Parts: sequence; structure tokens; C-alpha cells
Amino acid sequence: MLYRLIRRGIPSLIQKAKASAEVNYTPIKHVKKCDDGFYRKANPLVDGTVLIRKLKSKTGREIDYVLATPEDRNLIATYASEGYAQSNSCCAHYKVTAAELECIAVPSVDQMLENGKIFCAYDGDKLIAVMLNSFNYEDKFEEMFNGEMPGMKDPKFIVKEDYAEEFNNQPFTPGINYYVTMLDALQPQTGKFLPAGIKGFGITEGGIVHQEYQKEGIFPVMVDLAEKAFKEKDIHHVGGYCVATGSQKIFRRRGFKSLYILHYDDFKVNGKPVYSNLSDGATCCDVMVKVLK
Repeated sequence: MLYRLIRRGIPSLIQKAKASAEVNYTPIKHVKKCDDGFYRKANPLVDGTVLIRKLKSKTGREIDYVLATPEDRNLIATYASEGYAQSNSCCAHYKVTAAELECIAVPSVDQMLENGKIFCAYDGDKLIAVMLNSFNYEDKFEEMFNGEMPGMKDPKFIVKEDYAEEFNNQPFTPGINYYVTMLDALQPQTGKFLPAGIKGFGITEGGIVHQEYQKEGIFPVMVDLAEKAFKEKDIHHVGGYCVATGSQKIFRRRGFKSLYILHYDDFKVNGKPVYSNLSDGATCCDVMVKVLK
């Protein structure tokens, strides 16, 4: 999954709209992980809005689902940075560290706390999953989609022959520069594939489930919460930027359909594919959308 819609200090050469990382962001105070490999919050059910209480997982664990608050910023950003470094195969391919990923994770958390919703799952006081979702409305579409508005007739996904210039213009470490260059190539092109007249577009920006809980059925519950939240905000078109095979499979099962695909063999810098032989076997980023009823 991708984070998006955060303005950064040095814009991409090919995109004038929104980008996916930030040079100058307010640092976080890092939360220390416990010896058992989990991040913990003392009173998760007191500080946040409880959405679901003690829902049994596939193996019978009682999981609480809570809406995050600004007080959770440090915890969620710490968790997300580490989680993506470990689970995002594009980032892992270049050994991107949690510290490097903070330029994406921290401003994304800030954005979702302000203009979206972040769902957290807890097993007792252990944080075991987060999902970030953004609400985007038509007054921002012109900027968000770089002028390529919904309702375009016969839209085409444009892939450049080489992205070396865009890569070299990025201000981060190489692994992050590759990733942000890909996001800049993908995200602003979404608008032209959407139908004319839509008033809002929701995005499931990112989801991270602790490795020990990835077969417990946590992610589908959080997708349900996200879809309910979108509909409450009168948003009925929802997208996801699926870089991993796992997220692609889950979204297809949830009724998402492909809008367009960036095959990793076609995403090149200096004539060479940036992502190949990824650890999860992913061969593309699938940009997917679902219409909520």
C-alpha cells in the first residue's frame, strides 16, 4: 500500500500536484518497543473512540478496534515507519530503514489525523495493526490530479521510458527516491480514470498488520471500518495503490477493480528496472478502485 497527498519541499519535475513525502516535517518522539516485539499503549480504550470491542480473531483472540487521536501520533508514526521498512517489498528491496521512511510515514500520519481516519487494532495493550485512510473532495481534484479531471474520455496511463531525471531530483536517500518517484508517476493519473461528477474520492493509504497477526483476519475488519467511514463522509469511490501481492489479493476479494497497472519491468531508472525479483513476488503496482453502494 502507498502513502500519498503530502506536499514536500522539492517538487517532482513531472508532477505539480501532490507528492508522497516531506522534507521538512515535525519530528516525532520515538516510542520504545517492548522486549516481546510489540509497541504498547497503556489505555487504548480510554484515549480513543472504541469502534469494536473484543471481536474474536480467527484463532479466538479478542481484538479491540479503536479510532486514533492526535495523541497517538508518535506511536502510530513509529509503528508505521518500522512496519513498512519490514513489510513493503519495494522498500525492503533497497534495505530502506525505518528512520529513512519517516519522511513518508510521519507527514502521512499527520495528514490522516487531520483529514481522514486512522484505525488501530489492539490485543490488550499491544498495538497489532494500523490503517490510514484519507478523505478527498472535488475542490482539491484540480491540484490532486494535476489537472487531469474525472470524466476524461478514453483515459490512458502514461509510463515514461525512463525516470532518471525524476529520481535525481528527489532529495531523499536512494531507496526512498525510487519509491517516491514511482508514487509521483502513479498517483496524479488516477483522476482521469474516475467518472465525471464524483464529489469525493477516498483512499486507503496504508495498512500494516504485525507479523504475528497477519493470518488472524485483522485487515478485512479494518477495510470494513474504512468503507463505513467513507460512506459516512458521502464518499463512494475508494482507491488503493497496491504494491504488494498480498494487498492486491485482499482488495480483489473485497470487490476492488483495476484502473491501471504499472508493471515493474516498465519502471526504469537509467535504463534498468527499479524493482525486480521482489521478496513477495510482486511484479506490478495495481491501482484499484471500488464503488461503495
